[in-house]
Amino acid sequence: MYSEFARIAANGEVTAPANPREILSPAVARNGFTSFQIVVKVADGSPWQLYVAQNPENAVRVTLYRENGDRLEPVTQPARGDNTQVFWMDVWADKGSPVQRIKVEPQLNIHNDWVIYPMEARIMAATVPDGMWPAGTAAPGEVMRGFLCGTTPPAAPAAPSETVVTATALRFRNAQQDKALAPKAARTDLQAKFGACETPAPADDPEWYFRVRDFLYRLP
Repeated sequence: MYSEFARIAANGEVTAPANPREILSPAVARNGFTSFQIVVKVADGSPWQLYVAQNPENAVRVTLYRENGDRLEPVTQPARGDNTQVFWMDVWADKGSPVQRIKVEPQLNIHNDWVIYPMEARIMAATVPDGMWPAGTAAPGEVMRGFLCGTTPPAAPAAPSETVVTATALRFRNAQQDKALAPKAARTDLQAKFGACETPAPADDPEWYFRVRDFLYRLP
């Protein structure tokens, strides 16, 4: 189980950062999406089934996507396969969700046995304002830089059509939610978390952005 920012190769190996964040008790904002990556790493020819269990039942809405090249293809549960595959787990928490801890556990059935990832998500008081999130491809750090520094994100490939889902598009959507939360913060405090406007994002640590998102999710 990895964050949305971890770079993962098709063989299931994390290529960056060197020490990816451990996903055990992640924060989830209400009225918004939180995304994770699930790696099913098995020997070729090993049939498996993947489920995502919740407790309480239906505490959040979970959508699974299977990575296929640059695209993410929605799959119904259980997801099935017989080789190494990478999935995205998109979690939506309603605006009225109670502030509480819930279990959202990927469960893999393989060789007539179960491998369970024990994740206890924390639904936070932070609530994303209602809004329509435009499609785009800018990195989350550039989205926040635009808000804090008045810059224009660098040119990027055209956003995919609404019928095509990509990891880049989901990260951009999630960053738009962060941008909607940002006005609730003291600007100087948020700038301190982000860093100087002219400082580029660390190339070897795609998870650096969590210092911004973690701060925003702790806002009341």
